[in-house]
Amino acid sequence: MKKLLTGLAAAIAFTATVAAADFGPAPSNYQNAAESYIGERLSDPRNARVQFTGQPYKVYADVAGYEGLACWAIDVRVKARLPNGSYGGYVPYTVLFLNGRPIAFKEDARRLVRA
Repeated sequence: MKKLLTGLAAAIAFTATVAAADFGPAPSNYQNAAESYIGERLSDPRNARVQFTGQPYKVYADVAGYEGLACWAIDVRVKARLPNGSYGGYVPYTVLFLNGRPIAFKEDARRLVRA
């Protein structure tokens, strides 16, 4: 009985934490912000092609020592020019937004949980 009550208390605490998380509004200019963020990380961003594969969605992320950040995420595919001048295939990425600004790629996060 004690284990059941402890488990129930933990579930309630987790639910309260999730409900209290403030995601803020979805990033309004997420397409331009994501393209700029991605472009800053490419060696030749001028000819990169970015495709958005969905709308922003809520996630909890562990990024740079911060755990359980209430973020927005957007899935994209990027096709960039290779060093030989040709284009590679599309590569999928997820860009994380905090307070309307892109902060990391999914690959930079230790853990990502969809809310």
